[in-house]
Amino acid sequence: MTAFLRRHAPVLIVVVLPTVLALLYYLLLASGQYESEAAFVVKNSRPSVRSASAGGGMMGGGGAMGMAMTSGALAEGFAVNTYMKSHDAVNSLQKRLDLVSMFRHPDTDFVSRIFYAHPTPERLLWYYLRHVDVVFHEDTGVTTLDVRAFRPEEAQRIAEELLKLGEERINEFNRHVSENTIKIADHEVEIAEQRVKEVQQRMTEFRQKSGDLDPTKSSVVGISLIGQLQTELAQADTQLTQMLRTISLSSPQVQTLKQRINALNAQIEAQQDLARKNKGVSLNIADYDQLMLEREFAQTTYMSTASELEEARASALQQQVYVVRVVEPNLPGMPTYPHTILMVLAVFVGSSLTFMIGRLLITGMREHAI
Repeated sequence: MTAFLRRHAPVLIVVVLPTVLALLYYLLLASGQYESEAAFVVKNSRPSVRSASAGGGMMGGGGAMGMAMTSGALAEGFAVNTYMKSHDAVNSLQKRLDLVSMFRHPDTDFVSRIFYAHPTPERLLWYYLRHVDVVFHEDTGVTTLDVRAFRPEEAQRIAEELLKLGEERINEFNRHVSENTIKIADHEVEIAEQRVKEVQQRMTEFRQKSGDLDPTKSSVVGISLIGQLQTELAQADTQLTQMLRTISLSSPQVQTLKQRINALNAQIEAQQDLARKNKGVSLNIADYDQLMLEREFAQTTYMSTASELEEARASALQQQVYVVRVVEPNLPGMPTYPHTILMVLAVFVGSSLTFMIGRLLITGMREHAI
């Protein structure tokens, strides 16, 4: 017996002993781990575009697999996948569920459970990633989520909370996109509105200074009145000339007509004097026309920016990205980890390979020594 042990000591130490220890551990000590599975897809409000295959079309199952996600949803899918495997997700889960307590039950074997009662964020993340698998499938856009814990209800709770965190992060993305899109358009509207107010204020000041609501119309009215008076004066002069051919100069009719002619001349001189006093009418008209042009341009710009704001709001709604749950987190009924047979077999194969490599190295060294 002693000779047998000496002869086969390397095999017993390197291969048999680790395999037996692994078998004892996985059969007697290893705590069962329950796995909760879920799946979701990130989609957006815009209609998805089907990509054509190299042959020009897609048929049957190939068509379903060939449906391409929009670039926005694809990026968001990667983002959610990255977030679920990040420090942020672990910190949120720790605050909401107390992950350390879930991974540190007293009845959990010392090898499987987390060793530290107050682990550093890096150690907690490392341990977390050993029990949470998040896989994004680019061909279908589906993300699968597998969570393992030492209690079935805890595995389901972690998976459910991770889905909620993913949905919250997507909602945060949507909020940022909406705010950025609408904020720019709203700022343009504010600028255009302020421009309209400024032009309107300048027009009010101009009218108060000039005492004229509309210089253009006022000048037209003044010119029209002088023209009308001059026409009436010409008619009166003609009538007087005709009357003097048949009636004496001292006739009451002639005197009345001459008084009317004098009155018309006085009115015309008064209007002309008024026009001469308002030497700045032409300048006022030019300034007024410039203000009218600026107001029209400002109002047009305001209407355009207001329309763009409505379009930005509609576009923000179309760019909304959301999470669609394909598979809800299940409540596992039996532990699926660890895989005892596979793990023991892996230890045996690894030990055997280690023994064979070591034996080859020792044999080679002996040959070179000779």
